[in-house]
Amino acid sequence: MSDNPESGDTNASRKRRRNNYRRPRPKHTFSECPICNKSVKFMLTAISVGEDKKPAHFDCVLKQITEGEELEAKEKIIYIGNGKFAIVNGKSGKELSIRKTIQYEEKEIKGEWRKKLSRNLKNR
Repeated sequence: MSDNPESGDTNASRKRRRNNYRRPRPKHTFSECPICNKSVKFMLTAISVGEDKKPAHFDCVLKQITEGEELEAKEKIIYIGNGKFAIVNGKSGKELSIRKTIQYEEKEIKGEWRKKLSRNLKNR
């Protein structure tokens, strides 16, 4: 060991500096998906479901729509924005024809979770 007092102090000050940046994270409470009953952690892709406009996983909503619709051989369901899905023929990037549109989420009436998310995105 060296007699240099600075060598020991350097490591201690590094640890103090590093620990100063580690603040405890607040515990998040995640909403429960009304379709699969698991927590919805990524709210940016969530879609409002039901009368009370609860957030649901995008994949759960897509699966629910797929099970409720009869698709022909080369048809698939895609999201076209603003809470709308469409049943399409063809391949993406080429000619697509929309057979049916499904308005899943109401555009005018937003859930409280979506309003809060929008406010948070504007404040960044």
